[in-house]
This record gives sequence, structure tokens and C-alpha cells, in this order.
Amino acid sequence: MMEDKSYFITEYFKKWDQDIKRAESLLASDQFFLEGLLVLSCYVGALGKLRYPKETHDWKSYKTIVLEYSRQKEIYGNIDLLFFYQWPKLKLANDKVYKSINNYSELINIFKSAFGDETVIKSDPRRYQKREDLADLAKSRGAALFNKSNFEKYIELFSNNQILYQFLRCEAVHNMRFPLFNSVYSPEQGKTTYEDNHQINRDVILATVKNVFASLGKECIEKIKWPGEL
Repeated sequence: MMEDKSYFITEYFKKWDQDIKRAESLLASDQFFLEGLLVLSCYVGALGKLRYPKETHDWKSYKTIVLEYSRQKEIYGNIDLLFFYQWPKLKLANDKVYKSINNYSELINIFKSAFGDETVIKSDPRRYQKREDLADLAKSRGAALFNKSNFEKYIELFSNNQILYQFLRCEAVHNMRFPLFNSVYSPEQGKTTYEDNHQINRDVILATVKNVFASLGKECIEKIKWPGEL
């Protein structure tokens, strides 16, 4: 019986492998680049649901599988300061969860004095910061009534992992928008190409899906368990 189960689990992940390779071919094509992104994003969500079937919040299973299985925890843990700066100008400005972070205006001033304003950090590697470093900076600059626990909880909303979910998964699926990439039309070639504009670029996204798939598949095959049984 266990041999049969092992066989079916192995075959199941072989099918996933084929599907991911097809999505990769779309991503490599200028014509179907956006379709490739959309499929890969949905695959992350699907794998998250398979691994955490009892989780009722889509965002939580999505973000958890990225952190636990993508082997890119360092990148996804980074805080995007540009997103932090621009949040009040976005449609998320009135989101009550985002508004829960304390001393936002004061924090903005501290970070801008240390790293520069939006224009400066847009193309600066310092745009992406570790949350621990930001917390230490805020505390050292004497942020009024700095609440470390509040900061650490809500600064996550500006992390690359949140951005992957918010601006690739949600915007792509619901609105067919891909803000992490700039479209460039070439009249000479008569076609549109896409340029990365974020630390979460096409290579990171593809590696994320491949690593999640490989890590999850390896664990399932070794333990002879389906994802939801782990």
C-alpha cells in the first residue's frame, strides 16, 4: 500500500514539474510574458493551499509557503522603503490594517533622513532594508513612544513577501495589472517587452516557484505523505 502511495505522489509531482516548465516557457516569451507571470503566481497560491488546507486565509497560506519553502527567506523578509513611503498615495491608504502602524509620519522622517527620499532610494539598493535594522534605527533616533512590537507586526505589510502577494498575486489575478514590471513598446520591432523594476524580478519569481515545488515535492516523497498530510 505504501509503495502505491509513493508511486502516486511521485507521479503527481512529475505532473507539477511539467506544468511549471510550460509556465517557464511563457515567461521567456515577450508575447506571453504576463501570462507566464499570472500562471506562476497562481501556482504559488495553489501549492500553498495544498500544503496548508486548513488555513482559511489565502494570504496566509501564500505568504507562509513562500517563507518556508522558497529558500529565499532573506529576500522576502526585506522591507521595501519605497512602498513604505508611497503607501498614503495608494488605494491601500485607507486600509485599516495598514493604518495600524504607530508613528508613521515620524518613522517616514527618520528613514528619509537616513536613506533619502523617494527619488533617491528608487534605484538605490538601500531601498530594501531588514526590519530589525529599521527598528533599531527608529529606536536610536528617539521615535516618540516607539512601540517595537507594533512596528515588527505591521512593518511586515511593507515586506517583499507582502508585495509578492499584494501586487503580483492580487493585482494580476483580479485586475490584470503587473506593477512590478514596466512595459516598453518598440516601434521598430513592433512589440512590447517588459522590464523588471523591483527586487522581486522575473528570476526571483521563477526561482520561488521552482524552489517551493522542489522543496515540497522532496518532503512529500521522502515522508510518503500528500502535502496536506505533512
